[in-house]
Amino acid sequence: MEHVSAALLAAVAAGRTVLAPNTELANALFDAVQRVHRDAGDEVWPTPRVHDYSSWLREQHVQRQLNEAVAPRLLSEVEERELWRMVIDAAQTGRDFLDPAGAARSARRARRTLFEYAIPIEALDAAHSEECAAFLEWNRAFERRCSALGCVSADSLLGGVGPPGGPIDWIESPQWRPAALRWLEEHGRVLPPQRQIHAGLSIVRAPSPAAELAAIADWARGKLAEDGFRAWICVPDLNRRRAEVVDAFDAALAPQRFALRGGLKEAPYAVAGGTPLADYAPVRAALELLAASVGTVSFVQFSALLRAPELQDSDSEAGSAARLDVALRRRASSDADFAGWLDLADRVAAASQMVPVAAVQRLRAAHHLLSQLQGARLFSEWVAVWMGAFQNGPWAFSRRWSSIEYQAAEAFRELLVGLSMGDAVFGRHSRDSAQRILARAARETAFQVQTGVPAIWVSGQLLDPWLDYAGLWVSGCNDEQWPQPVAPVALLPVGVQRQYGVVPASAQSQLALAIDLQSRWQTRANQCVFSLSDSGEGSSSMPSPLLPRTIPVDSTATPEPHWRKMRERAPELESLWDEQAPPHAGNERTRGVATLKAQSRCAFRGFAETRLDAQPLEQPVPGFNERERGELVHHALQHVWTALGDSNALHTVRADAEQRLIDEAAARAIESVCQRRDPGRRWRLREAVRLRNLLGKWLQLERTRAPFIIEALEGRDQIARFGGLDFRVRIDRVDRLLDGARVLIDYKTGAADPDWRGERPDNPQLPVYALLSPQALVAVAYAKVNAAECGFVAESERGEIFPRTRRSELEGMATFAELIQVWSGRIERIAGEFAAGRAEVAPTIKACQSCKLQGLCRVPAALDEADEFHE
Repeated sequence: MEHVSAALLAAVAAGRTVLAPNTELANALFDAVQRVHRDAGDEVWPTPRVHDYSSWLREQHVQRQLNEAVAPRLLSEVEERELWRMVIDAAQTGRDFLDPAGAARSARRARRTLFEYAIPIEALDAAHSEECAAFLEWNRAFERRCSALGCVSADSLLGGVGPPGGPIDWIESPQWRPAALRWLEEHGRVLPPQRQIHAGLSIVRAPSPAAELAAIADWARGKLAEDGFRAWICVPDLNRRRAEVVDAFDAALAPQRFALRGGLKEAPYAVAGGTPLADYAPVRAALELLAASVGTVSFVQFSALLRAPELQDSDSEAGSAARLDVALRRRASSDADFAGWLDLADRVAAASQMVPVAAVQRLRAAHHLLSQLQGARLFSEWVAVWMGAFQNGPWAFSRRWSSIEYQAAEAFRELLVGLSMGDAVFGRHSRDSAQRILARAARETAFQVQTGVPAIWVSGQLLDPWLDYAGLWVSGCNDEQWPQPVAPVALLPVGVQRQYGVVPASAQSQLALAIDLQSRWQTRANQCVFSLSDSGEGSSSMPSPLLPRTIPVDSTATPEPHWRKMRERAPELESLWDEQAPPHAGNERTRGVATLKAQSRCAFRGFAETRLDAQPLEQPVPGFNERERGELVHHALQHVWTALGDSNALHTVRADAEQRLIDEAAARAIESVCQRRDPGRRWRLREAVRLRNLLGKWLQLERTRAPFIIEALEGRDQIARFGGLDFRVRIDRVDRLLDGARVLIDYKTGAADPDWRGERPDNPQLPVYALLSPQALVAVAYAKVNAAECGFVAESERGEIFPRTRRSELEGMATFAELIQVWSGRIERIAGEFAAGRAEVAPTIKACQSCKLQGLCRVPAALDEADEFHE
């Protein structure tokens, strides 16, 4: 049975108000009283009137406002933060040594310290420092603004608000500041701490900070098996290491959270302090909607909005949004405004014969509401519109929210209400400015989920927990951190701080507090553990000399990353080598040469890319992407050679006519490519200049070739049949030489190598073309058309066909016709393996460098090669 102070229970039962120095202690006291009633079997009991001092002062002032019309209004937390920012932004002093956000935080803390320790402002006048002078100016400006607004800040209440309206008690604690303590001693009754316990003491040393957290979590897990076990754990650097702390405790106490859908499950522990309100799903979705309504929106932003779970009412709707996202990736530019994205989404959905996508309709409804308000407006006006947009968009399915999400949304609503009540403070703001203030407020507002105080409570504050616990653990107790180092409040003279007893400003005060807390901890729990850790970087730490004279015990606990827990909980897997797919069915499609290329590089890749359609998602980029630039060159050169027809026309065309032809070819090519995806006027103009220069450079190279006539240009698809399957191909160009010999050419706008050679060629494209049109063929070539280097990469039985090329080795064959026969057997074999369903993971040396299927094939060598390629 848990022991709760009889004095506390009596005070609450009598209806007295009980005050604690901070929110964390107040919540612990409140929860303890609630547990006593539940354990006693009570079904109904009065709500305990337990409050933290600052919140109680706010309530008292609000009550005073109701009773006295002339009472000044109390600034909300967000109003006070923003008012300080306005003061700093407008001030002329201190701009050179503090950024506005940091200055506002430091000034707020300095002002609060003045009230907490009852330091008169006159005590700062003698200070001769730039920092203090800046603070005095900022403080005066802040007070003038408060006076003009008829408001007061919360820190001005810390000295008390006059006699209380009812009986109050307050818990004895070293956390009380002098001003509050004097008022409490005058108007209230102190509640002594719990019964005195003689704790069993121990000191634990860990080899690293991570191992220290693992030792704490392991200890908590073992102790939870004891009936009624409750523990208070202090991690002084919790704010800096919060993610590490949560991971360590989840691994030991809530491994189910590492499951795909286990993130919101309850755990037997909680971490104090809360996390930014903006991190919770309903708030994050709302802020992302508002951010999209201003200025340019990237495709990444719009894609995330479109697929957001908050906008989908069913799996079917989520699937429709995902399919539209895939289609948009092929047609979208890299950015647009919100309205432009919505219009494009509707056009693409219609072109793809999709039913109207519900997520787009909800986003359009939300955008319609947001766009109704323009110009500079009061926050109360903005908030009204925002709430309507949220209800039509990301909050449309609030019925599905978990308790945590509901609480976060309610906290966000309270924040919005606070902003709407601050019209006098904030004035008028544009949409962009108002949304920046809201987003900043959501990031700076810490939200703590209200789930009661669980059995294991992790605190970041060095304080007296006041209540009894079965176990208590304090980490970081090395000789450098315990007592805590001196940390004076910024902007205030250190001498003044020490004169008025500001604890962090003096080594003596820190030592006295440490001794006091340590003696209290040893009476608050049956077991009291102090721990420290080495840095993990080769240096060792020593226990603080303040700790009890006990031999430290080396911890054997090791950090437990989440993947280890997942592996331990995973079922045993059966190993199965499945390298044979079903034979290719007659109604299945192929992807032309791309299928043969993938099959040659790796049989699994050929199967996955063609038969499973495993393709990487396209990512819209600024301007034209690589594929589109290739299409531009193909279209432009087709237009040029359709007009010229042969090399003789190229030699005789006048310069001005050639330039007109190039300009027309570039314009038509850009128009054709932009019918599918238009990146915008700016990129069209830039690409036109690049394409004209590239065409001119390429035609200069073509003039150096032996005479030729264009026999065929890229036209209709042709069907090539290999291995019993049809492959649809399209040859870029066929030239006929003066003696009737023929040459096949394929344009390449990137790197080009003779990659068609060998039993498993990286790209069998040219051999396939040669097999489709072998008559009188003497050469095949890549036409490398790029700004860096123009040239031909050829397989030729003659040396004079292309500039700067010689006769090829023809893979050991005497004639090109013999080489074609070799290619025929090779291509038939590759196509036959694909048709038979051969799908083993057996990549060629360079295959993995261009592959995106590592997540499917799971071959370590492939992954290693891919990493080296990206490096």
